[in-house]
Amino acid sequence: MSHVDCDPQRFAVHRTTVRDNVEIAYVREGIGGVPLLLLHGWPGSKRLFWRNIAPLAAMGFEVIVPDQRGIGDSPIVADHPLTIAESAQDMHALMQALGHETCVGAAGDFGSIVMLDIGKRFPGFLQRQVLYNGGTPDVADAYLAAGLPASILDDVTLRSDHFTLHGAQADELVARLAGDADRLAYVESFFLGTHEWREGDGPVDLAGPGNFTPEAARFQAETMRSADRLRASLDFYACLFGELSKTAAPPMLAGPATIETMVLWGMADGIVASAYPAMMTIGCTDLVGPLVLPGVGHFVPWEAATIFNNVLRVFCRDLLGAR
Repeated sequence: MSHVDCDPQRFAVHRTTVRDNVEIAYVREGIGGVPLLLLHGWPGSKRLFWRNIAPLAAMGFEVIVPDQRGIGDSPIVADHPLTIAESAQDMHALMQALGHETCVGAAGDFGSIVMLDIGKRFPGFLQRQVLYNGGTPDVADAYLAAGLPASILDDVTLRSDHFTLHGAQADELVARLAGDADRLAYVESFFLGTHEWREGDGPVDLAGPGNFTPEAARFQAETMRSADRLRASLDFYACLFGELSKTAAPPMLAGPATIETMVLWGMADGIVASAYPAMMTIGCTDLVGPLVLPGVGHFVPWEAATIFNNVLRVFCRDLLGAR
């Protein structure tokens, strides 16, 4: 790992106001290239892509990496929390504000659910997408017919209780993590494989073993150091599993993904397990892959940066060549 991988000043941070005064902070490198939107999930921020931005810009992409509202450098929006549907509209508005009517997308975890929503909500906007270790299209009957869970979240929750904790008990969790050190240790545990996913079961690796040093885990976790930042980030869960789900607009996920999709699966992910590639094979009608990555876990862009970068280069070779 190079020291620049954990340098928060490595890339300039820009800010643009979109949709009813929602300010989005983002990195933008390689202006004039093929527009590429990279979306983080939880735990994470734009820092998850620190190993990808410069190489992808050198390949000919205009790399745009935002912090979704309330996360990282993007301000918390009072009375308008982070939800899948709101973030999808934020990201589309950001790309339009930067002059892009179409783009390529890449995302995992909750970011991939936002990306799937974007594909449904704004037809024709995504030219193609790379998805890894995250949500799946909503084709429950087809999954069940194949002997799979109706939703990847059903498969995940069999091995983890953090959805309930983060979604329905977020305030209690943040209150219990009383100081910066407690909050940092909690978030770092997801990168270091020390988080106990189900009480009494012991820790389960989320990242591949050894793929995050303590320095790298701290670099990723620092954006959630404060109580308000950690709490705002948990609305990703609350909009699906907590009180926020009763009032938030639901995400647009119904039906298969018809956009040309490359699927990556970090096989060492102890939470998003083997059902994921099988479900994506059913849920995506124009599929390349899945490409399985041994020794790689949930955070594919960081853990397998060279592979991730080269997949995007090859997958978008025609678009890059047309520039």
